Amino acid sequence: MNSPVSDALTVARYGEWPSPVGLDVVATEVGSASWPSAVGGETWWCSSDPATAAVRLLRVLDAEPVEVLAAGWSVRNRSLGYGGRPYLVVASDDAHLVVFTEHSDQRLYRAEVPRLGEPGPAPAPVPLTPADSAAAATCYADPVLSPDGTEVWCVRELTLAAAGPYDDPAPRTHRAVVAVPLDGSAVDDPTALRVVATSHHFLSGVRPSPDGRRLAWIGWDHPAMPWDGTELMVADLVAGPDGPVAGPAVRALGAEQVSVPQAEWAGPDTLYAMADPDGWWNLHRVDVGSGEAESVLPMPRECADALWRVGPSWFGVTAAGVVLQHADGDAQLAFWDPVSGELADLAPGWTEFGSDLWASDGVAVVVAGSAQVSRTVVRVPLPPSTGAARDVEHRADAAPHPLQPWRSVPQRRTARGTSGRDVHYVYYPPTSPSHVGPADEAPPLLVHVHGGPTSSTGAAPDREFDLFCSRGFAVASVDYGGSTGYGRDYRNRLRHTWGVVDVEDSVAVAAELAVAGLADPARTAVRGGSAGGWTALACLAFSDVFCAGTVYYPISDPVNWTHGHTHDFESRYLEWLIGELPRDLARYEAVSPVGNAHRIDRPLIMLQGADDFICPPEQAQCIIDSVAARGLWHRYLIFAGEGHGFRLASSVRASLLAEAELYSHVMGISVDLA
Repeated sequence: MNSPVSDALTVARYGEWPSPVGLDVVATEVGSASWPSAVGGETWWCSSDPATAAVRLLRVLDAEPVEVLAAGWSVRNRSLGYGGRPYLVVASDDAHLVVFTEHSDQRLYRAEVPRLGEPGPAPAPVPLTPADSAAAATCYADPVLSPDGTEVWCVRELTLAAAGPYDDPAPRTHRAVVAVPLDGSAVDDPTALRVVATSHHFLSGVRPSPDGRRLAWIGWDHPAMPWDGTELMVADLVAGPDGPVAGPAVRALGAEQVSVPQAEWAGPDTLYAMADPDGWWNLHRVDVGSGEAESVLPMPRECADALWRVGPSWFGVTAAGVVLQHADGDAQLAFWDPVSGELADLAPGWTEFGSDLWASDGVAVVVAGSAQVSRTVVRVPLPPSTGAARDVEHRADAAPHPLQPWRSVPQRRTARGTSGRDVHYVYYPPTSPSHVGPADEAPPLLVHVHGGPTSSTGAAPDREFDLFCSRGFAVASVDYGGSTGYGRDYRNRLRHTWGVVDVEDSVAVAAELAVAGLADPARTAVRGGSAGGWTALACLAFSDVFCAGTVYYPISDPVNWTHGHTHDFESRYLEWLIGELPRDLARYEAVSPVGNAHRIDRPLIMLQGADDFICPPEQAQCIIDSVAARGLWHRYLIFAGEGHGFRLASSVRASLLAEAELYSHVMGISVDLA
C-alpha cells in the first residue's frame, strides 16, 4: 500500500490522475531506431515516421540528425514478414555509396550521398533490380559488398503468385544469395542477377571472408524455427562464367537442436559464431580448415536472441577483439580480448541492447536503453580508443526528457508460477510527481503479453505504458515460459503447451501483484498483440482473473493459421507450439481461442490492420462474430493501410482511445487520455 502522503501530493483515484503524457505525445513520437551503423564519424540508422509510416534513413555527425534521402523514400523490406537489414553504406572520401530496399516496390536502389557538411542536393536513387512481374514478388535483405566491390550480395526472397486465396506460400517461396551488379545492368536484364549460393529454405547472414575466398551464411528448413536449429554453412568461392559462386558447402556449426543466429569472420580461416549447444547462446570460434568449433566464452547468460529478421547482429569482430552483449534479464555490452580472455564492460548504465549491433575497429553502434532512458542510438568507443559511450540520437548534453517525472521506471521481478517455476516479468508502477492513490486502494493493473511468442519484454521506458502509468495504472509485462533471454530450457517450456503455460504464467504474475497489494484483482485487465493477442484471448477464455482484454491483431484460430493461412516463415510454427495436424487436433481444439470463444464473458476490444498478412483479419473477425452474437460488450477497429503492427499516428491514437474506453467501462473510472 502507499506510504504516508506528502502535503505536496494530491490524493486521487488510481486511473484518473491528470497527466501531460497525452495521446499526441505517444502517437506522434518518432518510431524506434533500428539498424544503426557508422561511416567514419557519421552514425546512421533507420527510424519510422508516425505521420506517414515511412521508414527514414537518418545520419548525424555532431549536430542534429538529418535525413539521408529525400521525402517519399521508405527504407524497409518484407523479408520473413518482419524485415531484414535494409541498407548498406560504403564509405568514400567523396560521396558515400548507399544501397537500400525501397518499401513500396521492394527493389534495391543505389544513391551517392555526400559526406555530412558538404553541400549538395538530396541524392537521386536509381534502381539496381528489375521491377516485379505479376508472376512473382521479390524482396532483398542484408546487403554486403562483394569481394571485388562491383556487386552487392544479399538474400533474395522470391514468392510465386498464389493460385488461390489460401495457397500455401512455402512451396512457392525460394531464397538464394544473389549478386546484384552495382552498375544497374540487372534493371533491364534480370539474368544479370547471379545466384551465388543456395542451401536451405531460409537464409540469413551473408558474409564473404575478408580475403574473398569463402562465403558463410546461416540456413534452416521447415518445420524448424531458427531458435530451434540452424546450420552455419561455409563454401569456397569458385569462378563461374559470370563471376564467383559458392562451391560445395559444408556445415561448420549447428544442428537440429543447436541454433546459430549469427556468424562473423575473424580472419580468412576463422569465424566467430553464437550457438547454444549448452542451452545458452554463447560465443564460439570455428576453424574452417579443421572444421573444429569451440566455446570460447561460456556463461549461463544469453549473448544473442531469437532470429526473427534477416541479418540481425548481437556481436561484432574487430582487430582487437569481439564486442558483444550478454544478459540474464538486464544486459551488458562488453569487449572480449581473445588473447587475455578479459571481458570488459563497455557501456555502464545501459541495460538493454538491440539485435542490430554494428562494430568496426574503434567504434560500435547499437540501439540501447535502460530503466531510465528510452531506447536510442548509442555510439561506443572500442579499444584501443578511450572515452564514454554517448547517445547520438539525442546529444549527450541534451536536457533530460521533459516528461521524466511522469515516466514509470521499470523493475525486473520474478513470480512463483505453477509447480513452483520462476516467471520473469517487468513491473511498471503508477507514477506521478503530483498525485497519489487513496491509502485503502490498490491500482488497476494491465498485464501485458509480448508477441512472438519466442520473444521477450524489455525493461526500459515505454511510451504506451507511460500513458497509463502516469494516470495511476500499474503495468506488468510478462516474460512467460517460452520467452527468450533465459536459456533454451526456459524457451522449451512452451513446446506443445501454447495456450497453457503462457496463460498460467500471466495469471501467476497478476496473482503475485494482487497479494503484494500492488494491484487491484477486481480491476486487472490483459492486453497483447499477435501471439500476445492469442494469450490475451486465452486468458479471457481459460481463467477468471481478468476483467477485460485488449487484443491487437491476434492469432485466434490455430487450425486455420498454418500453411496458406499465414506467411511462409511461421506457417509451420504451430507444430512446435501445439503439435502436428491431424494427429494432435484434440490439443489444437482444447487451446483454440475461437473454439472456446463461448467461454469469453468479459468485455474486450479488437484492433486489427486491414493489410495484415501474418495474422489476417479473419483471425480477429471470428472472435468478434462470437462475442457479438452473444451481446457481449466489445469494440472492433480495423485500420486501412496498416499491417502487422501499427505505424500511423492516427491508428495508434484510435487504438489507445479504445483501450481507455474499455477500462473506463469495466473498471468504473474515467480514464482521460487528453
